[in-house]
Parts: sequence; structure tokens; C-alpha cells
Amino acid sequence: MLLEAYLQELDENIISAPGIKDIHVIRRSVWDTGTEKVALYRYRLTMIDGSLLEMNERLIEEKGILSVIKYRHHWQKTDGQLIRRWDNAPHHPKISTFPHHLHDGSETNVIEHPEIRGSDVLKTVLAQITEQSH
Repeated sequence: MLLEAYLQELDENIISAPGIKDIHVIRRSVWDTGTEKVALYRYRLTMIDGSLLEMNERLIEEKGILSVIKYRHHWQKTDGQLIRRWDNAPHHPKISTFPHHLHDGSETNVIEHPEIRGSDVLKTVLAQITEQSH
């Protein structure tokens, strides 16, 4: 139930956000293995400022606990320049929050960042877009 509630809340936040111009669901799969529930989603959102936010998560609900196993949330400008990418790919072992990290402004500017869920990335991006438009 945690998994479905998380995805439902995420979907409702996306649909109701005035900062999102277009929604493209690339993948959204949920299945029950009998011992756990698994979800994969990949959304591509075009924001009102023209930037693109691509959100990917693999989630598992097991024994009443919802865990994000893998994530990658990529936000870029209209010209393709990276704004930020939050991910947990295990390729920066020297970062204290390994494997969680943030690419801030470029692929090479990698900084510490705690684990983050797609719903929180969405809130962060929408807040920044709203702030820039005022």
C-alpha cells in the first residue's frame, strides 16, 4: 500500500503542478512478486520555463517499508545544459554520501547530497521555477 500511495501522490503532484507544461510517461510498471512490491517509473516533464526534468526511480515495498533502490533525476535547460542531476549510481566513492550525490551545473561538479526521492526533487524544481518567474 505504501508503494501505491507514493506513486499516486507523485502523479497527483505532477498533474496539478502549474509549473509543468507537458508530461510524458516513458515507463510506469508496478508488480507484486509475492514477497515484495516493485515499481519502476520514468517520467519526462517539460516545465513552463522550457527546462526538462526526467525522473527515474526503482522502488521496493517489503515488510511495510518503502525503499528507493535506484534513482536518477536529471534537470536540464532548453539547450541541453545540465542544471542538476541527483542520482545514486556508485561511481563517486570518495563522496561522503556515497552512493548518493548531486551533479550541480555540470557533469564534473559532483557534490555530497543525501538520498532523495522523486517527490522531493519535483518540489525543489517547481519551487525554483516559481521563484525565477517572480
